Amino acid sequence: MIKSLRWRLQIWHAVVLTGVLATFGVVVYSLHWQTRLQQIDAELDRTAEVLMTQLRRLLPRPTPFRGPGRPPSLSRSRPGTPPAKSAANDTKSASKSAESPAVTSARPTGESPRSRGDNDRSRDDGERGNRPPRERNAFERSLASGQLPLEFQHLFEGEDESHFYFVIWGRDGVVLKKSTSAPETPYPAIHLGEEGLPVRLVRQFGDRREVIHASRFDLNVLVGRSIAEDLAAEQRYGLWLFAAGGAVMAAGFLGGGWLTARAIRPILAMTATAESISAQNLNERIDLKETDTELGQLGSVLNRTLDRLQSAFEQQSRFTADASHELRTPLSVILAHTELALSRPRTAEEYQSSLGICQRASIRMQSLIEGLLMLARFDSGQPVLETTEFDLEHVTVECIEMVQSQAETRQIKMTTDFSPVRIRADRGRIGQVITNLLTNAIRYNHDGGTVCVKLRAVDHQVVICVTDTGVGIPADELPHIFERFYRVDKARTRPEGGSGLGLSICQTIVAAHGGTIVVRSEPGSGTTVEVHLPSAV
Repeated sequence: MIKSLRWRLQIWHAVVLTGVLATFGVVVYSLHWQTRLQQIDAELDRTAEVLMTQLRRLLPRPTPFRGPGRPPSLSRSRPGTPPAKSAANDTKSASKSAESPAVTSARPTGESPRSRGDNDRSRDDGERGNRPPRERNAFERSLASGQLPLEFQHLFEGEDESHFYFVIWGRDGVVLKKSTSAPETPYPAIHLGEEGLPVRLVRQFGDRREVIHASRFDLNVLVGRSIAEDLAAEQRYGLWLFAAGGAVMAAGFLGGGWLTARAIRPILAMTATAESISAQNLNERIDLKETDTELGQLGSVLNRTLDRLQSAFEQQSRFTADASHELRTPLSVILAHTELALSRPRTAEEYQSSLGICQRASIRMQSLIEGLLMLARFDSGQPVLETTEFDLEHVTVECIEMVQSQAETRQIKMTTDFSPVRIRADRGRIGQVITNLLTNAIRYNHDGGTVCVKLRAVDHQVVICVTDTGVGIPADELPHIFERFYRVDKARTRPEGGSGLGLSICQTIVAAHGGTIVVRSEPGSGTTVEVHLPSAV
């Protein structure tokens, strides 16, 4: 089994081209030979007609048979008999026949039934041959002993194989006349039809082509000639066709090979590009300048796939680095305070302060790990959601109570604008989304600012809107805020800055419920986050 696509295409192209050329060559050769045979037959027919025209000149003057009751006007008088007397005798004989029917039907004395039957057959033969037997025999004797006109004999003279030859047979198959160049050929034994229509027969023996006509007196007139030169010419024509077909086939093979190689070249380029790509080299792309076919579309798809792959690798690298940094920070805090506490004896208050710092660092690290685990489960395509129908207003109030202490510490006012709405979703995950949004609104707000929470139902959707009066987000930072571990630079400088997973977790949970999340912000004026979820109705 050939596994190369190039050779498969080449073999298929060769098979199709060979079949087409072979069929075309056979058809053209057959048509050419049939046309040549028709031309040869036409030449033989014309020569036979000329020969039969010359034979008609040797025919004797016709003397039709006079049977009983034949009109006198259709008979011809014998030599030496006056026409008038002959007519009178015929009229008198007819009168006697009419007056004496018995005499007419009586058999003449001395005539036997057998002789009467022989005479009837002679009359039938004479009518069939259009001449009485004695005239036919006289014609055959004249033809056998006579000579054709000299101006006609040149058609059948010469030693050239292309010259015509003729043979004339009598009724009994005896050769009456033939040319000196005529070969031995069998008697065709064909006769005129029942209605006296001419009969024509074409036959071929080896390299001889012959045409036979049934003539007067049931003569068989054959005209033929050698077609050896025509066969040789046809063989040369066949060789020429074979050579031309071979040249076309060779050109087709070369052109097909070039075309196949050109068609396969983009695939080879794609293969080389794909082999050169690795985790350390994701910048290679397929060159599409010379590819404007379906392979070009495939190359475009592969380039876009490589773009997404590079982006995923970069995001994974950044994610790993950020996760390592975020986990290292609380671990460093824990190690530093435990080493400090163990370096020398401490008072109870000092030990309690160190343990408190280590606890807060552990909680931060636990929160980060739980967030990473949750994102990993959602990324695996198997998120675990326990959907139930519940009142969203009640869940939102619980989330506000959880962050109320943080807001009071910074004197941030919490306001609400609720409409009674019900939703079918995972209660814990939706509460986590609302808590993260409220935490961000407090964390990145000004002291003494305001956070407003609204709930409303619009077109079979539930809208959760959280608006703050904080520092805002620059326009160029908005497309990246949902990326994992991405934090706006201003937020990074704050000691209470988050890990950068909050909005990414929110977007993942909302998308798993079939909803969307939108952020609008102006630097210095605050930020508005809207979450759209399907309602329970």
